[in-house]
Amino acid sequence: MPFKPLAFALALALSPLCAGAQTIGVAVDAKVILRNGEGAIPQQPAADSAAFFRLKHGQLRKLGEVAVPTSYLGPPTSIAVSPRGDLALVASSTKLDPADPKRYVPDDRLSVVDLSGKTPKLVQTLALGVRPSSVKFDRSGATALVSSNPDNGFVYLSIDNRRAAVAGKLTLAPNTGPLSSAFAPDGKRLLVAQADAQRVSLYDWRDGRIVEPAVRDMVAGVTPFTVAYCGADLAVVGNFGIPDSGNGDIDTVSLIDLAGAKPRVIDTVAVGSAPEDVACSPDGRFAAAAVQNMSNRPASHPWHSPHSLVVLLKIEGRRLRRVAAAPIGAWAEGVAFGDDNVTVLAQSIDDRALHVLRIEGETLKPAGAPVVFENGAPAAIGVAGR
Repeated sequence: MPFKPLAFALALALSPLCAGAQTIGVAVDAKVILRNGEGAIPQQPAADSAAFFRLKHGQLRKLGEVAVPTSYLGPPTSIAVSPRGDLALVASSTKLDPADPKRYVPDDRLSVVDLSGKTPKLVQTLALGVRPSSVKFDRSGATALVSSNPDNGFVYLSIDNRRAAVAGKLTLAPNTGPLSSAFAPDGKRLLVAQADAQRVSLYDWRDGRIVEPAVRDMVAGVTPFTVAYCGADLAVVGNFGIPDSGNGDIDTVSLIDLAGAKPRVIDTVAVGSAPEDVACSPDGRFAAAAVQNMSNRPASHPWHSPHSLVVLLKIEGRRLRRVAAAPIGAWAEGVAFGDDNVTVLAQSIDDRALHVLRIEGETLKPAGAPVVFENGAPAAIGVAGR
C-alpha cells in the first residue's frame, strides 16, 4: 500500500528505531469512503492492509505494512498487538461480495502478523467460524479473545510459536451482543461492552477463559461500545447512542469504579454524538474519546459538523471532567494513548488520517501533520500491552 509521507510523517519515518518504543498497529480498510454523508464502497478499491509503527517520545517510525483483510464495521478494536509488541492479530467482519462488489457480506478471517523481524510479515490466516467484532490479547500474550456481536459470544485463541489456533468458543445468553473487551492490568478480570444487553459486564478471567456468571453487570448508557481500564480499579466506557439514528442526540462516556465487592458506574459526562472509541492514559489521569460529532452525515443535516472531535477528560477525585476537545477529520474511529501519557493518536475515515495530538496542561493540540494513508481509511488501532 502506498504511504503518503507529509513533512511531519517523513521526519518521523527517518527517526531512529530504539529500544523501549511502543508498537502501534493500524487496520486500514480500503473498501469504504464517505460520500454525501454516507458510507460507500469506492469504484476500484485497493487491498486492505495493516500498518505498523513504533512510538517513542511522541514520534512515530513506520515499520511497514502487510496486505490483510480488514473492516470498518464494528468497534475500532479489530486489531491487537501482543504485550511484547512482537505479534499482531487483525480481524475482518465483512468483505466485498464476489458476486456483487457493491455490497458487503460477512467475513470470519483473522490474520496473524509477525512483528519480531525488521518488517511485519503475514504468517497465518485463520477462519474463526464467527464474525469478529473485536480482538484482544490477554496479559500473558498466550491467549487472545475475539468478541462476536453478530454471533453473541466469544472465540478463545491459543497463541504458540507466533501462530494462533481456535481453542474454544463461548456463547452467551440470547440478546447479549458482546462488542469489545478490556483486560484488567493484573490480567485477572475482563470488562465486556455488551451492546445488545445495554450493559457492561465484569468477568473473572482464569486459565485463559471467561468465568461465568459475571461478577457484576452494570448499566452506563445507551449502546456501550468500547471499554478501557484507567489503572487498576477504574475504567471508562463510551456509550455510542442509537447506531445509525442520525438524530443528533449527545452521547456520553461513563466512569466505572471497580474497587470493592460491588463495582458500579460512578460518573457520566457528555462528549458529543457517537463516541466511537475510548482510551485511558497509562497513568490513569486522562481519558480520551474519539467522537464522530455528526461529521458522517450529509451537509444538509441540521446538526452536521465538518469534523470529528477528540474529547479529553480528566479523572480526578473519582470523577470525570471534560477539559478539552480538538477537531480531526470527519468520521472518527480509534483512539489511543502513548506510554508517555501525553501523546494521543486518533483516526478519521474521511481524510484517511492518523492524527497525532499532545496534551499540554489541560489542552489538546496537534503535534504536527497527520499521517495519511493513500489507499484506505484507518479503521481500528491496537497498542502493545493494552
